[in-house]
Formats: sequence, C-alpha cells, structure tokens
Amino acid sequence: MARVPGIDDLFGHVPQQGELVLPPDQPVSSGPIKHTPETIRALIHEVLGQARAARVMPWDADDLRFNTGMFPYWAEWLKGGEGDALMAEFKAEMDRLEAPVEVIAPNWKRIWGIAA
Repeated sequence: MARVPGIDDLFGHVPQQGELVLPPDQPVSSGPIKHTPETIRALIHEVLGQARAARVMPWDADDLRFNTGMFPYWAEWLKGGEGDALMAEFKAEMDRLEAPVEVIAPNWKRIWGIAA
C-alpha cells in the first residue's frame, strides 16, 4: 500500500489548524492546579474587575452562579481582613448590577447579609 504525502492516518484523517495534537514527549496534564493566596487574589481581582467595569450583569447565568458561589470561598484564602473587604466590594457590585436572584439562589442576599 502506497503512502499518501501529508496523510499519516490510516483512514485519511488530517489534523485541522487548532486541533489539539500533542507531541509524544509532552505530558497530557501537569496535575491539579496548586493555588496560593497570590493566585486566588489575582482571580478575585479579575472577577471583581469585570463586575466593576460593567453597566449591566456581565455574566450569563452559569458564570453568575459560579462566581457568586465561589467568591466567598476565594475570599477565605486572604487573611488580615483583605478577603472580607473584597467580599464586601463584590456584594456591593452584585447589588449595583441587580444580580437576578432567581439565577443565583432565592436567599442569596439574606445569606450574604445584604438588605433586600
């Protein structure tokens, strides 16, 4: 059977641009992400920056649910009142953007201590 130039696959599959093809010596995964207070701080500031820059809610329902659910856990990583201060800023932004309660949870303002 003759080999066709440019086709390395028996069935004629040719990888397209952008298709994931890893070199044989490259590991598939480097393992779980190891967070530090610095990586968490960067994540918090990225999410908070998106909220601050927005005039209306910048996230779809899934992203909103994820960010509002995870932000309190992220804030716990930062000690010395920094996490609490950033959490208060995030709460204020969610209130300003009028986060749709039915997307997050019916009782999220009560849980976070925000007056309805």
